[in-house]
Amino acid sequence: MTQHQAIVTLEEVFQNIWKSKELSDLSLKVIINICGDLSVSALAIIDNKGITRVSSPSGRSVFQVTGSNSNVYTCLKDELYCNCLSFENSVILKKSRAFCKHLLAVHIASALGKSEEVSESDAYVKKLLMFETAHKHV
Repeated sequence: MTQHQAIVTLEEVFQNIWKSKELSDLSLKVIINICGDLSVSALAIIDNKGITRVSSPSGRSVFQVTGSNSNVYTCLKDELYCNCLSFENSVILKKSRAFCKHLLAVHIASALGKSEEVSESDAYVKKLLMFETAHKHV
């Protein structure tokens, strides 16, 4: 399965989860089949309540994900982006995975309605996005 096919299939699974608001056995099997060991890590992040959706008055939103090492990563759900090194290496450079564990967790948690919701100023969200851009260029 190509990276593109994996993304399309996973997005269908996320839609099914969103509609039912539950992670069915079939959906879980598909996620595990495509993402392997990342599935367990992503579910652990969700179980540990490690996902926060930060929204601004202008409608922009980003997800902050606390990883297993307690580092906080920024994910852009709709743009399929995370600022972790695994995403850079495995998803962008090697194209060996469709998602990193942080982005996978964001998609599953978002579909299940299991992310913390926080409202912040446009300036705060801009800083999150600027840090992400600055981080990538360092």
